[in-house]
Amino acid sequence: MDDKHSFDIKVKRTGDRLDVTQDVSSHLDWAKDQRERSKHARLDRGLKPYCNIPDSVSLDIMTKYGINIHGDCNKDDLRKVKQIIKRDYPALMYY
Repeated sequence: MDDKHSFDIKVKRTGDRLDVTQDVSSHLDWAKDQRERSKHARLDRGLKPYCNIPDSVSLDIMTKYGINIHGDCNKDDLRKVKQIIKRDYPALMYY
């Protein structure tokens, strides 16, 4: 690891599986800030991001649903990810 990047993921081996934890408070704070901004600004033009996905959540999605959001995703995969985020991780949503 270099001085420019730090990773807050912690991995713990439990028997034959790995448990991954991450402090996602900065992601939650960012999403909350984006929700507040969207109340006061018109964000309905152009490409509109809908969430910020921490690495631990992307690993969870890949493990449970087989979708690698950092790999080749098609439109159906992205729709599924959006539904998963809305249902399971609504605090990460921007609007």
